[in-house]
Amino acid sequence: MRSRKGQLKSELLPKLTHVIMGEEDHKHAGTFTLSEVFLKSSKDLIAHLPDFSKWSCHKLACIQFTLGTTAQPKLVALSHYQMLNGARAVAAAFNINDKHVIACALPFFRISIFNLVCLSPFLTECRIVFPDASPLPRNLYSSVNKYKCTTLLSNGAALRLLLKIGQTQRVKLTVLENILLIGDRVSQDVLRLIKVQAENVKIIAVGYLLTESGSIPLMGDQNTDFTRKVGKAIAGYRTSLVPLDESESQVETGRLGKLLIRAYYGSTFLGYLPEVNGKEKWVYTGDIARMDEHGAIEIVACEEDLIYDKNNCLVEHWNIERLLNQNDLVKGVQVVSKGPGQPVTAVCVARSTQFHAAKLKDELKNMCRDSRQSVPEAFAFVDEFPRVHTKIQKFRIRAMLESGQIAVF
Repeated sequence: MRSRKGQLKSELLPKLTHVIMGEEDHKHAGTFTLSEVFLKSSKDLIAHLPDFSKWSCHKLACIQFTLGTTAQPKLVALSHYQMLNGARAVAAAFNINDKHVIACALPFFRISIFNLVCLSPFLTECRIVFPDASPLPRNLYSSVNKYKCTTLLSNGAALRLLLKIGQTQRVKLTVLENILLIGDRVSQDVLRLIKVQAENVKIIAVGYLLTESGSIPLMGDQNTDFTRKVGKAIAGYRTSLVPLDESESQVETGRLGKLLIRAYYGSTFLGYLPEVNGKEKWVYTGDIARMDEHGAIEIVACEEDLIYDKNNCLVEHWNIERLLNQNDLVKGVQVVSKGPGQPVTAVCVARSTQFHAAKLKDELKNMCRDSRQSVPEAFAFVDEFPRVHTKIQKFRIRAMLESGQIAVF
């Protein structure tokens, strides 16, 4: 606000001198707009620019923080080649072309979304519409109908709420032909609502975001079980599972393993800042997954969240959570442990503030026994789970248990 254009001064960013805004109408006096940059150009000035044909597309183009759901956010380095070809691969996998008008109802700060929606118009001549601020764009229905949007980018949780709102207001998304749901598995309720509210949709796809690739390397089509799987690797990417037990050499079909995704064909993963070497071809996602005989991936848990009992046996906490979350008296359950051999703890959020903790604990225990699931050794109740952009942060729940912020009984 107080700096001159081209002479920004900031103690936090001492080397930053220029900022170019894509928005023409703004209040930041020290920044340039795109139109100002265009007007300053001339053939003589352009002739002084470096020869772009000699530039390396594999050099650093962007740095982006990971979301921070499983651990503290890390800075990821991405190259021009990865960003451009990652967007191209997703556009090709979803058959985006010049006839598509895409409504983006997803947060723009995710680099995978940024690359797709910013670069697709240049790659395919499609058009992008931003209905309103995410995650719940109020003008979605009016924007989709006004601009005759053929395709919607959203996620399962947000779309479910949007479709329910549309149902109560008796409006539909009849012009939509395709829906791409990013980052979440899709519930049967969402699939049902799509059939009612967007009756002309022919393609529904699910995508898996990966900051380290700046892309959506896994995608499922209408033949995928959306309620469990996120799909297969799209063209240009590959997947691999590494055994949980280091003594094993490979992961059999249907068994759990650590998910690795190959960087886009012809490139390497540059790495995390400040150490960037660009030597790794595979990205370790940190997810635990299983793969079926067709190569479709089911994300089961995060490696950091795995629980091992006193006998060093894996506790399938995801099955316990899936069961206990069906109880009408709780809004959510997260099963965690402070470390190998430590008590398995079910941390719960009750639906009502007026609940009897001991009775609810006994009821949840009985649910596990009746379903022949492992019974958590301890229970805790909190008002809400720590989250980042709606995603639950289990690592913070564990830290709260270790520090005594959460009472266990």
